[in-house]
Amino acid sequence: MRSEGDGKTTSDSSQRSLQGLLSKCGVFLPTFSVRGRRLSSDQDSPKPVMFLADQNHKKRKRASRSPLPSTRTPITMASPNDVVNEKELIKQLFNDALSPQQGNTSQGTENKELQQLKKERDDLVKTEVERSWDAEATRTASDKEIRTAVIVRGLREFERRVVFGNIASEAIPHPDTRDMGGQFLTNKAKIEKDSILFKHIAKAVPKGALLHLHFNAELNPERLLAQARSMENMFVWSNMALLSESDLLLTEMMFKIMPSTTKSNNIFSQDFKTASDSWKKPECNNSVWMRWSEFTEAFENKFPGKYVQPKGDQDQLNLNLEPIDLKPAENWILQKMVLSEAEAYDPHQTVNGVWARFNQATRCFKGLVNYRTVYEWYIDEAINRMIDEKVMYAELRPMLLDKSIPSDNGEKQVDNAGQMQLILDCLETKKAKLAKEGKLHLFPFGLKIIYCTPRSIPKPLMQREMMDCIELKSRFPKLICGFDLVGAEDRPNHIGYYFEELVAFQKICKLKNLNIPFLFHAGETLLDTGGSTDPKNSNLYDAVALQSKRVGHGFSLLKHPQLVEKFKKTPNSPGICIELCPISNELLHLCRNIKEHPYPELLAAGIPCTVNSDNPSLFSNSMSHEFYQIMVGSPTISVHSWKQLALWSLEYSCLSEEEKEQGKIYFMDAWNDFCDHVVRKYDHLFKIFVNHDGVEVQEQGPGVREISVNEINEIRARREYGLPATTVTTP
Repeated sequence: MRSEGDGKTTSDSSQRSLQGLLSKCGVFLPTFSVRGRRLSSDQDSPKPVMFLADQNHKKRKRASRSPLPSTRTPITMASPNDVVNEKELIKQLFNDALSPQQGNTSQGTENKELQQLKKERDDLVKTEVERSWDAEATRTASDKEIRTAVIVRGLREFERRVVFGNIASEAIPHPDTRDMGGQFLTNKAKIEKDSILFKHIAKAVPKGALLHLHFNAELNPERLLAQARSMENMFVWSNMALLSESDLLLTEMMFKIMPSTTKSNNIFSQDFKTASDSWKKPECNNSVWMRWSEFTEAFENKFPGKYVQPKGDQDQLNLNLEPIDLKPAENWILQKMVLSEAEAYDPHQTVNGVWARFNQATRCFKGLVNYRTVYEWYIDEAINRMIDEKVMYAELRPMLLDKSIPSDNGEKQVDNAGQMQLILDCLETKKAKLAKEGKLHLFPFGLKIIYCTPRSIPKPLMQREMMDCIELKSRFPKLICGFDLVGAEDRPNHIGYYFEELVAFQKICKLKNLNIPFLFHAGETLLDTGGSTDPKNSNLYDAVALQSKRVGHGFSLLKHPQLVEKFKKTPNSPGICIELCPISNELLHLCRNIKEHPYPELLAAGIPCTVNSDNPSLFSNSMSHEFYQIMVGSPTISVHSWKQLALWSLEYSCLSEEEKEQGKIYFMDAWNDFCDHVVRKYDHLFKIFVNHDGVEVQEQGPGVREISVNEINEIRARREYGLPATTVTTP
């Protein structure tokens, strides 16, 4: 407990501390000694005595211990005129600094400093351009390629500003505008309807090879549903009875070819009994499946007027194919197979939720692809689509854990080797047809197969999968080209869980002189812990340690600066190629849109990359959409970038060296044709009229000539897009 004296001492100390602080700042004030604060009211209070703070007898001992000078300078108060003069002086100095006078040595020095700083900045930009990942394609570009790059850049920025219209300003964007490079599914209809950059350029650009494509996801499901109509033995399964519209939203559906003797059950009956795994139990075959043809009829009776296909909605992938009119049941189940805008961008959607939805969709249309007749048809149609998209070669990833697919009548099975033979036979037939039509150069090397199996299976089963892969490679050496482990990376297991098995796999391949490179999915995750809680279990570590030739997705690679060095392409190392799948990454919630995707940073780091569509059936995308997204997602991307990405797709493919060289020749022929097409069709948008004085005029006339410029002609561009001459459009 403090005494009265303690309080007084503290008070005096506080006062002295304040004065000491002010004195250190060069400020002195009169001090007042206040005494007898605790005297009673009837006592005479001492009068305050004022002393000057710098009187010798009042100098504080603490001042002598101060590291600052003890001399105190009185405050000088500036007059208003002094303040005005000071402002004028600063203004004059600033103006002089901005406009150095000739002959002034001091300001001439400042001017040199300014020039030096500008030069340093220009050198930074120059160095970055010279060392950029697409520098070789830029440096060796022909005049026509350079002109193509100018045109594509101009069209992109015109569309960003005018066609899409959602640009940075103080005004709230109009609700009908769109953010170029924003959510893909939100923008998709706008892109396909109004974007010249997509319709006539991204669709036309040669894309090289497609190296990351899941086998059953290349064709749009409408066409698979149309094929299923002719299959009398096509059955459908539901994990619940479909008694109400809410059941239609909640149920999971699957297809399968079954023997004709299979009993057809009524999924719309209250008596229908099923379970979540009954589809894979042979003993349940006669109690849980319903013939698809019967299902489509019963659906319309149960839900009359529901799920009628809207007109103009027959070609969701925008492939310009014959429209397919779907029955209500087909149109309903189609929504189970395709990820919708609402599902992808729902505020409550999560990575785990959208992955579960993705896996459900994969299971739904799996049975529409896995039977003999459609297998053969599928290969032919997939190649047709790739040719239409300007893809010249592809490596497909089938899931081969299931060891057979049914024959058309459902009574026999076609094993994995039989499926590979079907693919080879289809390829030979297709190549012969293309050669006869003089089109073999469009798809000269056919397809190769990357053996895929889930990352979630037990080790003994994984060993069997590896042996099956080796056996297929021995029988089909030119078809099997790699091995991959697939599945959501936030679920067990990580690649390293099978480290011993994978090393043994490599040893056996070496002994048998078989080249089966690892082409792992890795880094397709935000948590990046390999389905565990330990960051050390990142699949990227295992992919690098096991010398994966390429890595699928690689989205989280930039979290690992040491691993980035392993991926870089250098004069002494090819690095590790990343198979970019930007739309897939967006829809599976790794990023919100293409502008947030790390592909510019991955490329800027010197990592070779390719562009891929991953699962077009589920994501309603295509290779043309992917190349378009790459172009609009970053201002640093140019036509030269497109060229380098396509060339890398051939370089890092599993083609032989001779095939790669031949493929490059085919590609360059197609590339030159593409540049001719762009310049011929759109160069007029980058020309203006000038008179004899070089002043721009709007119309042709005497003494007026047309010249090429690097900026788009606004008037001509609006006319080309069918837009009003002066007002910015909305969709």
